[in-house]
Amino acid sequence: MRKIKFLSKVSLYLREIETKILTIFHDSSHRPKITPRHEGAIAVMLENYYTSSQIQNSLNKLEKTGKLFSVKYPITKGMVKFYFLVDFKDEAFQTKIEKKVKSYALWIEKYSSKTVTDVLGNHLHELVKKELELQNFEILVSKDAKEFNGNYWTESKHSLDIIARHIPTNLIVGVEVKNRLYLTSIKEIKTKICMCNHFGILPIFAGRWMEPHRKFIESNNGFLWQFKHQIYPSEYTNFVDIIKKRFKFPVIASNKLPYFAKKEFTEFITKIC
Repeated sequence: MRKIKFLSKVSLYLREIETKILTIFHDSSHRPKITPRHEGAIAVMLENYYTSSQIQNSLNKLEKTGKLFSVKYPITKGMVKFYFLVDFKDEAFQTKIEKKVKSYALWIEKYSSKTVTDVLGNHLHELVKKELELQNFEILVSKDAKEFNGNYWTESKHSLDIIARHIPTNLIVGVEVKNRLYLTSIKEIKTKICMCNHFGILPIFAGRWMEPHRKFIESNNGFLWQFKHQIYPSEYTNFVDIIKKRFKFPVIASNKLPYFAKKEFTEFITKIC
């Protein structure tokens, strides 16, 4: 009996995920939208509720049961899979979908290009560095830290982004900066924590979204410095407006860290020092 109840709860939960996914493809009046969504965008839109693997499994089931349809479209880095409602099967709809998929793929190329990702990485790196300095930290190593105080990291090719010392207390932190849309793998999180342990410093993970790793980070005496948005330089305002409208991404154009994030970091430093 218990097993049956457990399976019922699982089935209800899976149906809940599928329902949540399908709402993405309808407007507030539950009318179907002619809008394709790629798997990455769907995962980001529902990241507060479900893991990417749960979403992917549900997408596969929705496609298998005929509730969603998909098409793959080539971009420079490989293939992107787009989903849309099967309700529209006439020729006019197919033409609209093809046009939209092509347009969306073009913008995926733009926001995922090395030029843009390099700008994003450097931008958040500088914002984090500036905030550390405002919080009385001295930057000891600014980039690609593979050695500290004569200790070398040789277990992998990874490096830390910043190593800094809190001047009033001598607390030393290793900061990993991630200005990306998609979730950093737990494997990388574990490696960076191992590096910090090797150097004898406290790990800090600064980025848009790593909430699924919070418990692991904090259980290893680390701090999750989360900004909730991917932060572009202010001159990218028009670019940000377009991808926010097209993909519903949590992105902003700003030359400052969010106030709440500054406050959380101040509270963390005050608490541990």
